[in-house]
Amino acid sequence: MGETLRPVTAGFNRSLSIETRAERLTGDPGAVLLREALDATGIIGWMAARMKDSRRQADVVHDLPSLLRTM
Repeated sequence: MGETLRPVTAGFNRSLSIETRAERLTGDPGAVLLREALDATGIIGWMAARMKDSRRQADVVHDLPSLLRTM
Protein backbone atom coordinates (compact mmCIF):
# COMPACT_ATOMS: atom_id res chain seq x y z
CA MET A 1 0.00 0.00 0.00
CA GLY A 2 3.00 2.30 -0.08
CA GLU A 3 2.21 5.12 -2.45
CA THR A 4 5.12 6.39 -4.51
CA LEU A 5 4.99 10.10 -5.22
CA ARG A 6 6.99 11.58 -8.05
CA PRO A 7 9.10 14.68 -7.42
CA VAL A 8 7.56 17.98 -8.49
CA THR A 9 9.64 20.36 -10.62
CA ALA A 10 9.23 24.12 -10.27
CA GLY A 11 8.20 25.98 -13.41
CA PHE A 12 10.45 28.99 -12.84
CA ASN A 13 13.57 26.90 -12.18
CA ARG A 14 13.74 23.40 -13.64
CA SER A 15 16.73 22.49 -11.47
CA LEU A 16 14.53 22.53 -8.34
CA SER A 17 12.92 19.24 -7.44
CA ILE A 18 10.48 18.86 -4.55
CA GLU A 19 10.09 15.44 -2.96
CA THR A 20 7.66 14.45 -0.23
CA ARG A 21 9.43 12.41 2.41
CA ALA A 22 8.47 12.49 6.08
CA GLU A 23 12.07 12.04 7.26
CA ARG A 24 13.21 15.22 5.48
CA LEU A 25 10.44 17.74 6.10
CA THR A 26 11.39 21.42 5.69
CA GLY A 27 9.59 24.67 4.97
CA ASP A 28 11.42 25.32 1.70
CA PRO A 29 8.73 23.81 -0.58
CA GLY A 30 6.29 26.40 0.79
CA ALA A 31 8.44 29.20 -0.59
CA VAL A 32 8.64 27.45 -3.96
CA LEU A 33 4.87 26.95 -3.95
CA LEU A 34 4.36 30.65 -3.19
CA ARG A 35 6.65 31.60 -6.09
CA GLU A 36 4.71 29.29 -8.42
CA ALA A 37 1.42 30.88 -7.32
CA LEU A 38 2.78 34.40 -7.82
CA ASP A 39 3.99 33.51 -11.32
CA ALA A 40 0.75 31.72 -12.26
CA THR A 41 -1.47 34.62 -11.21
CA GLY A 42 0.68 37.33 -12.77
CA ILE A 43 0.35 39.48 -9.65
CA ILE A 44 4.03 40.52 -9.69
CA GLY A 45 3.77 42.04 -13.16
CA TRP A 46 0.47 43.67 -12.23
CA MET A 47 1.97 45.23 -9.08
CA ALA A 48 5.18 46.35 -10.81
CA ALA A 49 3.19 48.08 -13.56
CA ARG A 50 1.38 50.16 -10.93
CA MET A 51 4.45 51.14 -8.90
CA LYS A 52 6.81 54.00 -9.64
CA ASP A 53 10.50 53.19 -9.43
CA SER A 54 12.20 56.50 -8.64
CA ARG A 55 15.71 55.03 -8.64
CA ARG A 56 18.16 56.14 -11.31
CA GLN A 57 17.83 53.34 -13.86
CA ALA A 58 21.55 53.36 -14.70
CA ASP A 59 22.28 52.29 -11.11
CA VAL A 60 19.57 49.64 -10.80
CA VAL A 61 20.91 46.12 -10.30
CA HIS A 62 17.66 44.38 -9.32
CA ASP A 63 14.50 45.39 -11.15
CA LEU A 64 11.22 45.96 -9.35
CA PRO A 65 9.66 42.53 -10.09
CA SER A 66 12.76 40.80 -8.68
CA LEU A 67 12.53 42.86 -5.50
CA LEU A 68 8.84 42.04 -5.13
CA ARG A 69 9.51 38.31 -5.49
CA THR A 70 12.29 38.50 -2.90
CA MET A 71 10.04 40.25 -0.41
